Amino acid sequence: MSESKVAVITGAASGIGRASAHKFAKEGYRVAIMDLNESIRDVGEELRDSGHTCYDFVGDVANEADVSAFIAETEKRYGRIDVLNCNAGIVVVKPLEDTTFEEFSKVAAVNIGGTFLCHKYVLPVMKKQRKGSIVNLGSVSGHVGQTEHAVYGATKGAVISFTRAVAWELAGYNIRVNSVSPGSVDTPMLRSDIQLESTRTGIPFEEVKKLREAEQAFNRWADPSEIAEAIYFLASDSASFVTGSDLLVDCGWVAK
Repeated sequence: MSESKVAVITGAASGIGRASAHKFAKEGYRVAIMDLNESIRDVGEELRDSGHTCYDFVGDVANEADVSAFIAETEKRYGRIDVLNCNAGIVVVKPLEDTTFEEFSKVAAVNIGGTFLCHKYVLPVMKKQRKGSIVNLGSVSGHVGQTEHAVYGATKGAVISFTRAVAWELAGYNIRVNSVSPGSVDTPMLRSDIQLESTRTGIPFEEVKKLREAEQAFNRWADPSEIAEAIYFLASDSASFVTGSDLLVDCGWVAK
């Protein structure tokens, strides 16, 4: 792996994004990481302390000025962008009729709006290079119906559809665009999701967790690193003939 390669990763303060940042850095990439949570600074420090090159940025993927500034500074520092990995995402878990339009708008702005903005500002860089690879984060929720996840599932379905369309739009520039759709992954967001369900239903957290783990064929949640491996594969030259695809990493959930 050439050390000159650069990976831009959003939502990297925790969970899949953090695991992805560590994976690309381990493989020799210089990484630029962004998150609204200021703990992104800690992730950047972790990577630099391990001898990796990392630029960290506190910002909101749903804020165009933040995304523009982050990408511009990344290009200024590194001179190129080889990989874009859009991980930033939020969820609302509640019955549809109890969901406010403000909540809907916020989830849509981050999950699909943030993905759009990152593409918008990274694409001019990749087009100049006439090469690049983009991996977006879909979800099993974009493939199956999940109670009280209608808004989240709709935005993830949009990401998957967006990925297919952009893959064709960019094929002439030798830019590949794919997505990964995880099942349940042991992240702070999922644990918060389970806690909300536990509080609402009165079922103990561990019991709800077991029910959700049983949706996977192996009766466990994925570790974020397992999703990062799939992201890295799609971004790498090992997937050189793969574009417009969504890779299910859901432990058989959709196959059931």
